[in-house]
Amino acid sequence: PLIPETYWVFCAALVGNIVFSIIYRPNSHIVAKPIETSATFDLVLSFATIVSLALAFAESGSALLDPDKNNVLASQGRFWILFSALSQICAFVGVASRRTIPLICGLGTVAFAVFVGFRSYLAVTGVAMILYYVSIIGTKRIFSLKTVVPAIILIFFVFIYKQVYIDIKYGEYARALTRLSDPEVYVGSIKNSEPFATQAILNTVLMYDYRVPFESLISVLLSLVPFLSIFFDLDPRLVGFNFQEILFPGLEYGLASNIYANFYGLFGMVGIFLWIILHNAILMWFSKAIYRWSGYKRIPLFLCGSLMCFYVIRSDLVYNISSFNRIIYTFLGIFIAYRLVAIVTDDAPRARIRVRGPQS
Repeated sequence: PLIPETYWVFCAALVGNIVFSIIYRPNSHIVAKPIETSATFDLVLSFATIVSLALAFAESGSALLDPDKNNVLASQGRFWILFSALSQICAFVGVASRRTIPLICGLGTVAFAVFVGFRSYLAVTGVAMILYYVSIIGTKRIFSLKTVVPAIILIFFVFIYKQVYIDIKYGEYARALTRLSDPEVYVGSIKNSEPFATQAILNTVLMYDYRVPFESLISVLLSLVPFLSIFFDLDPRLVGFNFQEILFPGLEYGLASNIYANFYGLFGMVGIFLWIILHNAILMWFSKAIYRWSGYKRIPLFLCGSLMCFYVIRSDLVYNISSFNRIIYTFLGIFIAYRLVAIVTDDAPRARIRVRGPQS
């Protein structure tokens, strides 16, 4: 059963959202400019995405296609991490630019990631696309059919696919269709969904007043810089928010996490309110940056904004920072590669020179 404190935490989060939405409300008549990318950038991004998938296969082998997700996770290395970021960036760019190559490459690789068992790639990319579309049409049209229908389809698919993806990986398509005709599958997709699991984590942490040492903040600081942690021999118990072995012993599969529980474990109830303020302040900053920023840097902005909107709730501090880093630094790498290719192929943007006639 849920204890009262769990309800109060989510009520406080809701109140925080309402208060900050009153403090900052974007002008519904202001729209952002569409993101425009060059054909060279699209080709570089698409090529890198395909190469990263090939390298991930070379690294993990057929284990990527194993129906047991634990085996899939155990086989993955840094090339899959690279692929995960590139596929989401490529899919977002493909939809934003409406160019055939990145669209097919991006959506195809995200679809493959979903087949493997990673629905979060589709969820993050889908939310980023909806945010982007709303920004260019204006918030006053946020409840139009072009935004509501895709959002409902996305939510429905993410919840339901988990119930049948193992059958699909085994090639048991008839069984998957049979399961989809069973109403209990749809009920189970909600009852056993990740939001309830992460809620249970917070509830258990609050129930037992579970705390983690402040030394675990070292791993948070190290996660701010990619690969920095490999130079430090940290106690595994102090990396991230470790709770499963103590609060959920005996589970044979890994659990997600809960950012509210992480802040409570570090700072108590003060940490809960600290996170609510911090979360809403960051969301407010993203909302402003969407309309103030221009050019290529808005690509990682929308994807990171998508992460901050919902995905951040089901992860701890270290994993969240790592997720942002993967998108940001992967995009920077692609952008640098694009500029180098553009220079070689003479496709780099040129400065406009204004020529004046002779003055009399």
